Amino acid sequence: MSNPNHPLSEILANNARICSLEVSSNRPLDYNVLNKMKYTFCSIVWIGNYNKAPDQVGPLALAKEMIGKGITVILHFTCRNNTLSSCTANLDYAKQIGIRNLMVVRGASPECNLPDKKYDFTHTPELLKFIKTRYGDYFELCVAGFPYRHPDSKDLEDDMKHLKEKNDAGAKFIITQACFSYDVYKEFLDNCRKHDFCFLQKLCKVPQSDPLVQKIKQMRDNDKEIAEFGAKSSLETVKKLLADKDFCPPHLYTMDQLAAIYEFLNILYEHE
Repeated sequence: MSNPNHPLSEILANNARICSLEVSSNRPLDYNVLNKMKYTFCSIVWIGNYNKAPDQVGPLALAKEMIGKGITVILHFTCRNNTLSSCTANLDYAKQIGIRNLMVVRGASPECNLPDKKYDFTHTPELLKFIKTRYGDYFELCVAGFPYRHPDSKDLEDDMKHLKEKNDAGAKFIITQACFSYDVYKEFLDNCRKHDFCFLQKLCKVPQSDPLVQKIKQMRDNDKEIAEFGAKSSLETVKKLLADKDFCPPHLYTMDQLAAIYEFLNILYEHE
């Protein structure tokens, strides 16, 4: 392809304090809204079916469409929703259409929770090593981190050990799962630094014990109050992350609600 997507390291090197977005192929993307938004790149959730030809896989089709419109993408790519054969076919196609960035994850859908022997790639480091061996440095790789630690980890040290394994297997960046607290993000960053990590930041799996979750539970009968509280607390957290250059700019779940994210970003950037 004559105009491949930019590697993530090139995008982050310009130090722009602008959020990025996560989208999915669940529904058609509203480019009329997206084109009005200020963002650096979009990641695309992997909703995979390895029994399909690559050009029929929703996330790959969306990635091709977005690249054709000049949008830089990161393609999520799961270990347990792919076989050795489908990984090769899908990644060859990803390279063909100009994808330069992959977020490699284990996978969380029900079909990703079978016994380990059912999969060609059981855990993320195995797939990372395969990608590095087959494609060298063509793809820039990031992985998922868990500010509250991964639910399967015994403790924080165990979690950091497994995250470091992904880093050592070729991951260049970490995109975190969700939390609502700047302080939790900061503590996670400090823990990563203790283990010599690179870092990227993103906004899932928030513990029920989180104070903000508890507060929202108290408002459960008032949707308007929940929406207002969520918008206010999210703005405060994202503003702190944007102001703190220890972090790369936050990566926002859109939940396919581009209009709401558009309004959020307008408020966020209104004083620039």
